[in-house]
Amino acid sequence: MEVLVGLLFVVVLFWWIGRRKRRQTRSGSPSSQATAGKAEVRKTPTYTRPRAEAEPIRAQGRAMRFAEPGRVGELFSYGGPSSGRGYSHDGPFAVIDVETTGFSPGKGDRVIELAIARVDKSGRIEEEYATLLNPEGRDTGAVFVHGISNDAVKKAPLFADVLPDVLARLDGAVIVAHNAVFEERFFAAEFARAGVAAPPLPALCSLWLGQQTFDTPNHKLGTLAQHAGIPLVDAHAALGDVRATAALLPMMLDRYQSGLEFGHGPVSGLFDPHRLGAVSPLTRAVALRKGTEGWMSSLVSRLPISTADVSDAAAAEYLELLAVVLEDGKIIGDEAKALAKVAGRGGMGAEQVRGLNERFLEMMREAAFSDEVLTVEELVELKRAADALAAPGYFDDLRPSARQSKPPAEQGMEVPAAKDAKVRKCGHCRTPGHYRSKCPELN
Repeated sequence: MEVLVGLLFVVVLFWWIGRRKRRQTRSGSPSSQATAGKAEVRKTPTYTRPRAEAEPIRAQGRAMRFAEPGRVGELFSYGGPSSGRGYSHDGPFAVIDVETTGFSPGKGDRVIELAIARVDKSGRIEEEYATLLNPEGRDTGAVFVHGISNDAVKKAPLFADVLPDVLARLDGAVIVAHNAVFEERFFAAEFARAGVAAPPLPALCSLWLGQQTFDTPNHKLGTLAQHAGIPLVDAHAALGDVRATAALLPMMLDRYQSGLEFGHGPVSGLFDPHRLGAVSPLTRAVALRKGTEGWMSSLVSRLPISTADVSDAAAAEYLELLAVVLEDGKIIGDEAKALAKVAGRGGMGAEQVRGLNERFLEMMREAAFSDEVLTVEELVELKRAADALAAPGYFDDLRPSARQSKPPAEQGMEVPAAKDAKVRKCGHCRTPGHYRSKCPELN
């Protein structure tokens, strides 16, 4: 790891020196050169459509189209109005969603993306898990709906590979899904294919609960979210749907005056703790928008909160692309999508991406001080990079050096009072010696 960090520092150092030379000899318009060397990414249009009605499943000898309180399906047992005799649950809840190749697991359709968020009764997300999945030769189906191509899942893990991680996040929780019968049918089929036999898992259908608590023209997830003022920016991406459902859950629970109960308590101990994290997820960030916060902020907000440690190879690939993208000190749309693709391929979550961004900024800091002088122009470039990486204020501890190659007055800029800028300080608490991602006040 130390060798890798050293090599990356050398790359950033030469990149920084090259930028200095180009600034000294540049005679053309900066704007005409700003897009040179940009990473290119094919744009994929996104569409929305209502989820088709799930085909019936068999429940206790008869067909069941939607989750009915008190009914037991292939894998889930559904909660309903309290009678005072059942099990009452106050959390945690495991909100789940899947994207699939079609609507019929009985005809071979497979899960190609799943997301799980463990939340408390107030809807606070405690943990997230999301990954694309390889359908083992099955065509991914309606790409114009879910945006998942065959190429995108070619190197994704199998459902069976991530099953220990899935079961760990269902452990001790009541499952929540919008039109839960749809998720149940696919989970049951994938469990059976992986050879896992599970007892009935307590579940709550937020479609049914929405019918009891919201007076809307229909009770699709998008309609409920819009009515409640909840953004649904990633419709038909599993993680986006999970987050919207998690935000709606406490509203529904508050409005449902009858109280809820389940036939039994949550199931625990189904997963093998020794197999957790054995296979890295393949994450994705979709529907990126610059907005008011910038492209990087959009990218990290659409990734799961955190995943496992990133491999050295994945980290190097991301940092190398970041050096190309920040050649002009900013990130544009196609570049954000390219970074998102590399981050997803490396199985990264938001925390991992932020950590690598801060590592890159620290290498920029060291490269800037390679000649023991920090000019006003260099400080401006450092701060521009920090802003592009959604880390404003990261270099607020720095001041230009007293000795500069060009007097500040000639650069037409006001220079703050000088101080020792070589000491790395946390961008949050200003304490020397640790990155902001390791700040005890934030972690």
